[in-house]
Amino acid sequence: MSGERRASEDWWATSIIEMSPGVIRYRGYPIEELIGRVSFPAMIWLMLRGELPSRAQADLLGTAL
Repeated sequence: MSGERRASEDWWATSIIEMSPGVIRYRGYPIEELIGRVSFPAMIWLMLRGELPSRAQADLLGTAL
């Protein structure tokens, strides 16, 4: 069974999200630092570009959306 479990864990592995017991990081940022502090457009930018946008970049993406 441990082989089956490891195979499913590998299937869910991504380079965007790091998850382990007590830890969730989104592109290297602890999720608790993002929730409630980063706008929806900024999260999309982070997901696509791998870095947080400047305020102007987030505003522009928000307008485009």
